[in-house]
This record gives sequence, structure tokens and C-alpha cells, in this order.
Amino acid sequence: MAGRKPNRLERINTILKAYVDADYREEPIPIGQFLSDPEYLGRVTGNGKTVYPYWKSILSDIAIDDSRFLTVLTGAIGTGKTRTAVAAICYGMYKVLCLKDPWEFYGKQAGGKIAVVFFNLTKSLSQGKGYNILQSYLLSSPWFNRHGIIMNEKGANPRIEFPVFEFKSGSPYAKGFGFVGEDVLFAIMDEVDSEMESDKQKIRVLKAYEEAVSRLESRFVRIAKYSGKRETLGRFFLCASKQEKASFLNTFIVKMKNSPIIRIVDAALWEVKTDLNFSGETFPIMLGDLYTPSKILCIETERGLEIDQVGMDKAVVDGFDIIQVPVELLERFQKDLVGNLRRLAGVSVNYLRKSKLFPSEKHLVDCYDPAKRDPVPMHTIEVGVNDNIDLAKYIDFSAIRIPRHVPRYIHVDIAYSGNGDALGLGMSCVSGWSDRVIEDLKEGGNMKIVKLPIIETDFGMRIKARPNDEINLSSVRKLIADLKIVYKFNIRLATYDYDALSKESQQILNRIGIKSEHLSLDRDPSIYRGFRNLVVDKRWCCHRDEYLHFELVNLEDDKEKNKIDHPDEVIDIEILEDGSTQDVVVKGSKDESDGVVGSVENALRNCGDVPSKDFTTKVKGSFPVQDKARTIGSLLSINKTLVGDPKRQEDPKGTDVDFKNIFDKSQRRKL
Repeated sequence: MAGRKPNRLERINTILKAYVDADYREEPIPIGQFLSDPEYLGRVTGNGKTVYPYWKSILSDIAIDDSRFLTVLTGAIGTGKTRTAVAAICYGMYKVLCLKDPWEFYGKQAGGKIAVVFFNLTKSLSQGKGYNILQSYLLSSPWFNRHGIIMNEKGANPRIEFPVFEFKSGSPYAKGFGFVGEDVLFAIMDEVDSEMESDKQKIRVLKAYEEAVSRLESRFVRIAKYSGKRETLGRFFLCASKQEKASFLNTFIVKMKNSPIIRIVDAALWEVKTDLNFSGETFPIMLGDLYTPSKILCIETERGLEIDQVGMDKAVVDGFDIIQVPVELLERFQKDLVGNLRRLAGVSVNYLRKSKLFPSEKHLVDCYDPAKRDPVPMHTIEVGVNDNIDLAKYIDFSAIRIPRHVPRYIHVDIAYSGNGDALGLGMSCVSGWSDRVIEDLKEGGNMKIVKLPIIETDFGMRIKARPNDEINLSSVRKLIADLKIVYKFNIRLATYDYDALSKESQQILNRIGIKSEHLSLDRDPSIYRGFRNLVVDKRWCCHRDEYLHFELVNLEDDKEKNKIDHPDEVIDIEILEDGSTQDVVVKGSKDESDGVVGSVENALRNCGDVPSKDFTTKVKGSFPVQDKARTIGSLLSINKTLVGDPKRQEDPKGTDVDFKNIFDKSQRRKL
């Protein structure tokens, strides 16, 4: 009588066992047993009882799925992220030690050691939290003790070493930082995203971590025999609690989140710590964004605290996320909503912009006039050093609405190489005056009316060299000269930020009658802060320039360094063809904003005397908000009063050029 044929599952298990027998000298046990058995990690986990069910499920997934070797553990503070990552690394090391030959397993020649790297910002390996937890786990295990060598066993800091592994520090503060040539199979990045640490050092650690990820992919990822997938025994972890302001690691997560090699675990306190015995009753919190604060969606009634259903419905319609929080935590969230969203819910409180120059994007949006067209619709103009280019051709002069005889002020944020930097240029003018009531402390606190200038930016321009090329700086100074000589703009001042590099341009412009000097926005952060105050006061007017807006809205004000700068990378929102959105990471910059803000500063510094009393009387009531056309007409009238009518009528095409007695041809060629 023929025996029973094995079913499909039995056949698969037979095949898998054959693969295991071929590669392993000892068949690895499941991770559940590894965590609970005293022979392995059971002695430090209370036979597995101290590992929360939430993490057991995550660890099981990490152990089984060899195709996703990069795991981000984020969320609430104090949920055991680091210990979870270390336990997973221990299991990975265990599986490697079970192999007959780790190097042959990956088709590599034997030699060297496999690196286990701890990326952090400590000065030595022994100071790192993750390394010390790993050593305590390994030393507690009889199995690892038999396969390793215990060093300094009788001393204060014993450690265990292995012939196949070496433990390395991934801190820029440690000696020998860098992993070119290293065979990194396991890594953890932890204790990096502290707000107390230097952004420069954080970025160095992150770049080294990214390089190690790429090296793992190239050296230790192979096509699995039984599944055909790209798999590895290696495991990389990134542990980060949510910060009060946007974490620099967020950009890394956004860049990687659609990759097939990554898993992201974002856990709230009550999801992990089931031993806190929550009743199951919850209350809702609306998660705000950059400009709308989060809030508890509850209202006080005669019956007590009840859910604000109207607020709930509005939040859903407006597209805000809502989380349900255990009612036992209500009092804590009422006392500190922001802090506990971060600490307990594991939510980045994105609307807290403590380091941002502009407290709200709305301040900028309120200064954009929808009736004003952008004279330079091309976001970035790419050029080369040998290009015979006329930058004025990129400007639609019909979109510049303030008469050309009104004094204009230009600033150039200089750059020339094709290394990613761009040259920014802006032109602005005084377009009117605004009454403001202030308290005169010298006069005993009496109130008085003062007139403050309103600045309008004509245009901003961003010029970038093609890769491995340069910007011809003479084309920029020729543009400034053409604006005055050819297109008849009353250019009163043109400034440059890089004095040494722009000295020749300043000299040439001064020689042909255009006052030119040095102005540094980097050395004087009060310029940007003054511009912010101008924007908040709604005394700046501009068209909607998307690139300029992108730069301005992401500027950071570092009070400790007394510096205004852009972030290295920015998380932005991309609108897809189907109308949905996705997060993308783009390089931060402030080239065009430097040009525009510098030109605004020049206009403010040189706006001259306030208008006469007759002028003030004439202006009153000239700006009905509901009538855009009338507002623009009033601005033109005001400017004639300010500076007088031009001596002759402008050519509307901008070609009324007669510079015979002003600027000879030989001088123009020198530009």
C-alpha cells in the first residue's frame, strides 16, 4: 500500500529545511523562543515576560522578513525602541554565528570581520547606550558566552568579543570616524536627534549611516534561493523619538519611506504599554499643521466633558487627522497638549516653528497681490560662462506696474559655480506710505501718527550655472546697467553681498553712474528680521513667486548663532496627477530670497523724507480694499507725488533708448 503524499505545506517545509541544512551548521530557533529561553535572552527579559506584546509582534516581522532590513522605530518617548532594536541585532548575530561560513554564504572571500556599528554622538563606543545594552544582553546568554570570548571578566566593565564580529563607533567625535571599506552588517542609529546637538554633526552621522546602508545593499544582499527576493541577514535600525520641532531625521524617513527595504514603526505610549490598564474609553484630539494648532475636541456641558461633534465634523471636512487617546490621560493632555502629543502620542508637533523666521505662512500670503503678475515666470535660469546671454530678455517689463522713474534698488546674492549654489537678484522700490499710530514715550506716552514706507518688489531672479560650468558675472552687471540705460529704470543703488568677488562689478557700475556698494545679509541678521517685521506689518507687496515663497517660508532663525539660514533639506508637498499629495525632500536654499530681501532693505534705507501734509491729506481714503484697480491707480498717483513726473514719456515697449551722451559703445562692451 502506497504511503500518503505530503501536502503542499509539508513539501515547502522540506525544501526550506534542505536550504537551511545546506547553509547552517545549527538550525536557528524562532525569535519568540530566542527572547524567552534562558539559554539566549530569557535571563534579561524575564523569560520573555518583560517584552511587550506590541514589540514581540514587530520583532517577529523583523526576524522573518529578510527583504526589509532597514527599520525606523519612532513615536512616543520611553516605549523601549532602543532595547527592541538591540534584541533584533542580537538575533541577527545569532543567525550569522549559526552559519557554516558567513563569507561563503554571501559569495565573498574569507577575511576581515563583520562590523556591528553604533551611530551616535558620543565620544567613545563604551559611552553609547545601545552598545552597553547589547553587551549586557550578550553577556547574560550562555549560548553567546560559548561562542564568544569574555574580556575583562573580573573587571568593572566586562565585554564579549567574537572572532567574526567587531563593534565600531559611528560617532564623528570618535577616533577613526568613517566606514569606507568596512563590512557593516548590523547598525543602529540612536541618541542623534537631540536638539542640543550640532546640526553639522548630525548630518555627518546621517551621511555615514546612508553610506553604510548602500554598502550593505551592494555587499550583503543576495537573491534568496527559495523566494527569488533580494534578502540579507543584516539589520539596520534608526531609533528616534518625536521632537518639539521638525526632526532632521524626518527628511531621511521621507526619502526612504517608499523603498521596499524599509519598515516604519510609529508607536504611541498606550499602544505599547498595555500594562498601564487603560479602560478603553477615549477622547479625540485634532492634529494641527504648521499653521493650525492641535486641539482637544471636547466641550464642557452640564453633564460634564463631552465630545465636540461639530468640531469633529469640521476637522474631518478640513482634512485634519484625529487620534483617539485613553481618557485616563485627559488631564495630562489638558495641562500640556503640545508636550504630551510628542512624549505620549509620538506625534511631531509640526506647527511649532520656534526656529522659523516667519511664525506663519499666512503673513507672507497676505503680502502677495493677486493683481500683480510675475515679470520673471522662469523659476531658475540656467547659464554657462561662455553663453552670450541677455538676462533682460527673461523679464516681462509689462508686468512691472510702478513707473520706471520711481527710484529702484537692487541687491545681488552672488554665486558663480555649478556646485548647487545659485545667484539671486531682486529689485524693489517704495510704492507708497502707510499711517501708523505709535506711543511717543518722550512726550509722556501721547499717541502720534507716523508715516512708514510700503515696499513693492518688482521681481526676483534666480540664476544657476549648469553642472561643471560657471555663471558669467558680467552678464549680471550688464543686466543692471541695461535696466537703467536701456529700459530707463531709475536705479539708485545696486549692492552685492560678496565684497571681494563683486568688487570689479561695483567699480564698473559706479564708473557708469550707478551707485554700487557692499551689503551682507549673512553678517547682519537684523536685515531679515526687519523684513519679517515689514511682512507682518503688511508693508511689503509682491506677486506670488513660488520659489521665493518656498525659500522664505523655510528660513530658520538661529538665535544662539545669531544667524538666518535655510535648512539643508526641506520636506515639501508634491501634488500628484490624481489630486493626491505626497511628501518629497528638496534641497533648501535662500538665493533668491537674499536678492529680494537685500533690495527691500536698500529701499528702506534710502526711502528719504516722509511725504508732506498735503500729500497725506491727498492719500487718505485712496485704498479701498475691494477695488484692486483703483488701488493700483492710487499707487501710481502717489509715486508721482513722491518723486515728480518723469522728464519725458516712457516708451511702453521699453525700447526708447538714447544713451549717446550717457554711455558709449566701448563702455557697454566692457560690461
